[in-house]
Amino acid sequence: MFGTAVLLLAVGCFGGDGDSGSGREPSRKDDPNLLQGFRTWLKANDSKGDDALAGHALNVSLDYRSGERAGVVKVLTDYGPWGEAEDHVGPLAKAFTQWWDGDPAAGSAHFLGQGGKTAKKTTLYDGDKPSNLLADFRSWTADRSPAGKRLAPHVTGLTIGYGAKGSGAVTVSTDYRTHKDDTHKDDTPKDETDKGNGTQKNVDALGTAFADWWDGDEGAETVTVTSEDQGSSARRKLASPRSG
Repeated sequence: MFGTAVLLLAVGCFGGDGDSGSGREPSRKDDPNLLQGFRTWLKANDSKGDDALAGHALNVSLDYRSGERAGVVKVLTDYGPWGEAEDHVGPLAKAFTQWWDGDPAAGSAHFLGQGGKTAKKTTLYDGDKPSNLLADFRSWTADRSPAGKRLAPHVTGLTIGYGAKGSGAVTVSTDYRTHKDDTHKDDTPKDETDKGNGTQKNVDALGTAFADWWDGDEGAETVTVTSEDQGSSARRKLASPRSG
């Protein structure tokens, strides 16, 4: 379903507490939750100090934006404030880049200190064919039906966020605006019964399409599709990860 993007977060049979006694060091692809997977890898690594590094990574997100060739990983840390983050984040950034191991799912990583300021950037993949979940979702949606072809260009962003608790959550951004809504120009409604509901209908349709497209292997439980002005949104549960 995802084409080359399936390389992003292919699920193995690895659990969150280690390698079940196999003696194998966990790899990048063993856990679809980017935060948990990175922390587990750090704790399993024999390098001095890696165990302590794990606690400094608070959140990891994978972000795709319309017009961008490759995704960006954003790693929120507790380093800071400001200048101190740049001084301290280096070992964590080096470890994350090593763990990522050239996966084409993102072109770069941005490491954020307290307050959200970027303290450091690293290159994760600079090859010719990066994976791009946003482009794949738009293409799949456009190919499904005339309605999908109409909806797909309005998707402007796709972010998968992974926090310290639970599975990840997907946010899909659109350029629809609730407060300029009567719609038309082929974006549906404009009669009195539907007036003002065009954006919500489109957001709902994209939420359903995303849930249909998602294959359950990327470690997220929900998707929320939003209008640009946050006036309309649709939330859907996603398929559970497949076993085996």
